[in-house]
Amino acid sequence: MGTKFNLKGIISFLLICFTLSLVAQNESNEAMVNKLYEIYKQDGVEKALEVYNQENTNKKFEGMAEPLNILAYRLMQDDKDLEAASILMQAQIDEYPGEANPYDSYSDVLLEMGKQDEALKNIEKSLNIAENTEHPENALVLEAGMAKKAIINNKDKQFNFLVGNWDNETHIFQNGKETGSEMTSNKISFDDQGSMLIIDHDDAGKDPCCKRIMVYDPVHDEFDVSYMRRTEPNGINDSKMKVKELSADHFEVIESYTNQENKEVKVKHDIQKNADNVDWIVYANNDKGWEKVRTMNLKKKK
Repeated sequence: MGTKFNLKGIISFLLICFTLSLVAQNESNEAMVNKLYEIYKQDGVEKALEVYNQENTNKKFEGMAEPLNILAYRLMQDDKDLEAASILMQAQIDEYPGEANPYDSYSDVLLEMGKQDEALKNIEKSLNIAENTEHPENALVLEAGMAKKAIINNKDKQFNFLVGNWDNETHIFQNGKETGSEMTSNKISFDDQGSMLIIDHDDAGKDPCCKRIMVYDPVHDEFDVSYMRRTEPNGINDSKMKVKELSADHFEVIESYTNQENKEVKVKHDIQKNADNVDWIVYANNDKGWEKVRTMNLKKKK
C-alpha cells in the first residue's frame, strides 16, 4: 500500500476498533468469529465460510459487528491474507446486497490489493446505498467512503504543487493603489501521515514568523486551515478554503472565516501556477465587490 492511502488506513483502523467494541458486546458473535478463525487456520477460508453458512442463524444485518466483517479484517490486518479476506467480504456482499457497509469494507481489501478502480466502484456503491437507506452506521460509512474517495483522487494534494522552498515578492494594495511591498520566504512541506500541507513563513528579515496548516475535509470538499503567528493575540486563526479548478494550472479559492467582531469574512485567491513560479492574487470582499488587496509572486529557490 502506497503513502496515498495512509488516511484510508487510519479510517480502517477506526472502523476496526468500532467493530471490535460492538463484538465485545455480543458474546455469540464473538464466539462465532473465534470459531471461524480457528477453522480458517486449520482448514482454510472456504471451510470457515461453509461452517458460517451452516451455523449462522441470525439473519439480521448487524453492520460492522457482522462475523464475516470482523473475521475478514482480522485476516487482512493480522494474517495479511488478502485473498481470504476478499472472499469473506464478497460473501458478506452476497448475503446483504442492499446494505452499505459490506461494499465499504470490501473496498478496504481492494485498496490493500492495489485494485484502485475496483475499490472506487465499491465505494461509490456504498455511498449510494448509505445516502438512500437508514442504518445507524451509515453516517460513519459515508464519512469513511468520502475520505477514501478523496484520497484515491488525490483531493488532499490539490496544493502540493507548492511543496518546496520559495522566495515571495509581495505587494500590498488599498483602493486600487499600491501601498507597500516586501520580500519574504516560505518553506512548504506535505505530511503524508497526517495528510497535511505545512507552510512555514519567514519575515522580511528571514526570521520565522508564522505557520499555516491545511488539512483536506472530504465530507465538505474543502480545506480546514489554521494560521499561527507569534505576535497574534488570538494565537490561532481558523478558516476554510473551497477550491475550484479553473484549469490544470489555474485555481480559484474562496476562503471564509469569522473575524473578531463575529462577522463572516470572505477572501478570494486567484492562483496561477507555472514551472518554477506561482502568481497569487488576493481579493477582499466589500460593498463594491472583489477588491485586490495583495499580489504575491512565488519563485522556487534553486
